Amino acid sequence: MSRLGKMPGWQRLFVIGGMLACSISGSLYLLGHEFQIQRSTLGNHNVLALHGVFAMIATLALGSVLPFHLKAGLKSKRKWLSGLSQLCFLAALLITGALLYYGPAEIRDAVVSTHWTLGLLFFVIFLLHSLMRISLLPSLIARLLRPTGAHEQQALHHQQRARYLDSPVSQDPTYR
Repeated sequence: MSRLGKMPGWQRLFVIGGMLACSISGSLYLLGHEFQIQRSTLGNHNVLALHGVFAMIATLALGSVLPFHLKAGLKSKRKWLSGLSQLCFLAALLITGALLYYGPAEIRDAVVSTHWTLGLLFFVIFLLHSLMRISLLPSLIARLLRPTGAHEQQALHHQQRARYLDSPVSQDPTYR
């Protein structure tokens, strides 16, 4: 490992694979059961059972990163919002998941709605945190929003030329 908090390749695959499998299987069940899309295929008990198995794997994956990845992330002060949001969402998903199986029947409908809403929000944050480089996002946005008209390009050229003229020693090897 070249930097603090970076997961080894096998662990990164385990975490990303476990979380993606859980999120995708839950989304498929949601589409089939709640939204009646391919209900006989997606909304059946086998997809729900598969989601439960993947949830156990995702919980193991979470446990494997907590000791060092979370600590290193807090020390580095990078991706705090997405990292801590994921942790809160996962805790809430574990609680609502347990309530779906062991909770009182009176609150089941509210728990189902809460669980799938939190699950979808977690999925988005997880993708942003793990698959995209959030640290590069501000520079990407700045590059996309940078003006590209002819006047702006000329101004940029003149700024670069002015920097060169202000410091010719650093640019020309004959001044060394």
